[in-house]
Amino acid sequence: MAPTPDSGRPHRRSSSPHPEVDTRRYRAAGLATSIVAALIAVVGVIVANGVFRVSLFGPDESGVGGGAGTIAYAFAAFVCGLVASELMLLLLRTTPTPLTYYGWIVGLVTTVAAVVPLTMGSDFGARVAIALTNACIGTAIGALTVSATRRSITYTPPSEPDLQPPYI
Repeated sequence: MAPTPDSGRPHRRSSSPHPEVDTRRYRAAGLATSIVAALIAVVGVIVANGVFRVSLFGPDESGVGGGAGTIAYAFAAFVCGLVASELMLLLLRTTPTPLTYYGWIVGLVTTVAAVVPLTMGSDFGARVAIALTNACIGTAIGALTVSATRRSITYTPPSEPDLQPPYI
């Protein structure tokens, strides 16, 4: 490394701006994503029970909302949203192309979450409803997290010594 003319110490040359994540803004968006995922789970259960008369969690007497099973399903979707947003933060700090890896991970996990219910031995209508709801939850988590990531990254321009040509 070449010494800088002002201090005589070597400096790191930067060929591109340094990305930084506004973690407060990003985590708030991750929380909002988790809330959306939980609400999608509730809406999926309500649509399946109320519109298509497919009982997902519990007996038909539990009503359109589905009871405690719906709460557990919504909570699981909420936790998945939090885990996905923290995964993105980890990938941002450790991988060269975090959005690419995140897209693959979320896409494959969503595919598994949509296919596994179809292999279970319950009512076919319930299996399809859960598979579609899981696909919607995974798609929403992936899209919202990527959007939040793009809005939360700020770029710091290189410092003045980084802009100067190397001195020989």
